[in-house]
Amino acid sequence: MVGLLALLLVSQYGYGLRGPFINDDYVFLDKTRVASWSTIWAPRDLLFHYYRPWSRELHFATLQRLFGPRETVFHLASFALWLAVMGLWYATARRLAGRQVAAVAVACTAVLGGFAVPILWASGAQELWLLLFALLALGDAGRAATSRTTAWFCLALLSKETAVVLAAVVLLERRLLAGDAWRKALARSAPLWACAAVWATFHPLLGGRFFHPIHEPALAVHRGAASLAARTLLSMVNLSSWPHPESSVWPTLLRGLPSAAAVAALIAWGARAARGARASQAPAATAAQASDRALIAWGCAWAVAGWLPLAMPSVAWHSHYVLLGAFGAWLAIAVWLARRPRLALAVGVALVLLRAAEADTPTLDWSSEWYLRRAAAFLEHLRADLLRRLPSPPPHARLFFVRVPSNVGFLNGDAPALRVWYGDPTLRGGFYTDYHARAAGEPPGEDYFFRYDSTSGWVPVHRGAEDLAVARRANPRWERDHEVLAETLARGEDWARAAGEYAKLAAVDSLHVDWAFNAGVCEEARGDSAAAARWFARAAALPGADAETRARAERLARYLRPRR
Repeated sequence: MVGLLALLLVSQYGYGLRGPFINDDYVFLDKTRVASWSTIWAPRDLLFHYYRPWSRELHFATLQRLFGPRETVFHLASFALWLAVMGLWYATARRLAGRQVAAVAVACTAVLGGFAVPILWASGAQELWLLLFALLALGDAGRAATSRTTAWFCLALLSKETAVVLAAVVLLERRLLAGDAWRKALARSAPLWACAAVWATFHPLLGGRFFHPIHEPALAVHRGAASLAARTLLSMVNLSSWPHPESSVWPTLLRGLPSAAAVAALIAWGARAARGARASQAPAATAAQASDRALIAWGCAWAVAGWLPLAMPSVAWHSHYVLLGAFGAWLAIAVWLARRPRLALAVGVALVLLRAAEADTPTLDWSSEWYLRRAAAFLEHLRADLLRRLPSPPPHARLFFVRVPSNVGFLNGDAPALRVWYGDPTLRGGFYTDYHARAAGEPPGEDYFFRYDSTSGWVPVHRGAEDLAVARRANPRWERDHEVLAETLARGEDWARAAGEYAKLAAVDSLHVDWAFNAGVCEEARGDSAAAARWFARAAALPGADAETRARAERLARYLRPRR
């Protein structure tokens, strides 16, 4: 079975081993590069205020310190976690319902499109850790191992907040499968409810707000309950968005055939293993398994509990958010399908082909496989081209970018990607809109500016002195690039450098009123009234000068008179 799961994994996502880090990955790499172990567990510097020290900080810190920031290592870790999750899922389902149901449940769950983020994106390991600890907790709860169940539950909470629903899932497992009375089931799950209460008391987004208030308002996501339910249920069959492959249909389906063969083999293997087990199984062992009705009821209850967090007004719908509930849903479906082997085989193959079509459907949903592939391709190109054009920036340099392709996961915060790419913790950066003049206490350093061009890659926009004739021949958009740069410098209150850029522009077009006028504005803003007066006088003498320009020139004309 492990071999079939590995084949299924590689056939679907093997290309992801070469993928680069994306977006949040750089935030975690930057934070954990030299962080102490106490810092890793501290509830501060949290992205979006989520406290997930096990699945984010500890995961990234451990792998980075052992192997460095190597993408392949992180992807291999995600692959290993996925195989562990699927192995635990099979063991859990087999214990509850037998090998045939377990094989169908694992095969159909393993091909859900929602696994794109957990497998292809290094930061998606958060979801895999949650699922791993959730299955460990449910496995121990079924054996009434209360202390271990609580331990796994706590680790699941430290991996992702949605693990809190496990307390309800365990309660229902004890009631529906173990047959405990409600009072006994509640007593069995009481340690989990207590842990959830303590966790909620101190979590930064919940009770922790009373100790450390968060001033950022939660953004409400407007969607109807019917739409949310429909998209969640459709995601169970890889139809959360209607397939419209970027490639033609047949090549897309052909790419799914190796995975379809692996799924068919896994379902067939489960049926054969179940027949062999029934032939040798004692009646008492058969009776120990839960009834189909109880399993279906619990699976449905598990699914509903797992999907409840999606109803929160601040949570946007993404396909990997449904995975925790998807395990319960597919357990319930597999109980029914396993009694119909041919239909189970057809459903498994259909899911694979639908996943292949969905994975090739263009969308701006960052949890889709198409988006992740596009982002990875763009980001690899952006990184390689930037390193070629600026191989070794000096310490404390800042890099600013404009016209960057959207939705590619390049910049986040103050550009931790740059510090990872160059291995220099002193680098900073952002978009042009993030630019500001260096404060008095900031270390001095060089500033670099780049515009992205879809045909030539990064185009350096040199601030300061340069050979204007050569620069204009090399860059047909030179004037526009430097006009935008001048506006950026002025908006960032770097008046001296902004004046320098407007002076360069005025040098290539001496009849352009605005450039001479803006140079004067910048000189006046930085306190050089004489320089401002010269630029205003020059602007006022040009054709097209307006009343404001002439008024400025007259107001500062006294600075042009020779001193006696």
